[in-house]
Amino acid sequence: MIALAALGPSGARAGPIQDRWTAEATQVRGGISYRTLANFTYEGRVQNGRALWQVHVRCEARDPATGKVTVLTGSGDAMLAQGAFGGNAPPVGDIDVVEADNDMQNGTGRLDAPNPACASGIPVIRQYGVNAPTRKPSPTATVEPTGRPWMHNGSMVMVDPSTGIIAYLEPKASLRPSIQPGTVLFRGTLKPGGRASGTAYAFKEGCPPAPYTVRGRYSDRDFRLTLRGAGPVRRGCEVVGYSERSPHAALSFSYLLDD
Repeated sequence: MIALAALGPSGARAGPIQDRWTAEATQVRGGISYRTLANFTYEGRVQNGRALWQVHVRCEARDPATGKVTVLTGSGDAMLAQGAFGGNAPPVGDIDVVEADNDMQNGTGRLDAPNPACASGIPVIRQYGVNAPTRKPSPTATVEPTGRPWMHNGSMVMVDPSTGIIAYLEPKASLRPSIQPGTVLFRGTLKPGGRASGTAYAFKEGCPPAPYTVRGRYSDRDFRLTLRGAGPVRRGCEVVGYSERSPHAALSFSYLLDD
């Protein structure tokens, strides 16, 4: 994979790119029409401190004279860095989309697919709508809070080991613009007296939740639960990296009731 840090201009502004979107480019070379369609999906994976996306690429070459269409597809991983999504989708190979967020606002980003069977150029970006049938339900959709009451940073949450969910019951006043009762804070595995691991979500008003991996220990005896993991670092709404110094890197909970 090419060096991702060099892909996008440092001034690339954040945009509404969320957890599933497509980039499409068309090109004509030597009388043949080429088309590239790249589908990007994010499901909470992190590698080397950066969001790790899945990308599926379809390249088409159409000969207008004969009507023959040649198709090449590939799948792989892509990382987000400095406003660019770059990855490798064998057997297609490298695929990079620079400033995809700007293209959603009539910008002038670029899709690059060096494979001769693919098209490169200024892409058309499409974000899957909330009600699109191909979109998975959001893992942070509100739920009915169940379990036992704990305090987390001034908010009351419900911790339920049976479902592996920590959800807000009474968010503190400063969080209410972006968090409501039932908002999922953590989803994963919670074993009393054992390990806890899964995905936590960081919230910022006006932005989609940012998922990241956390681990810790869950103890009913000590009435303490702490989850740790490199937290998201944002530029605007865009997650540009992950850091142990993020204010979201350590999540501490204290049990309200002593049975």
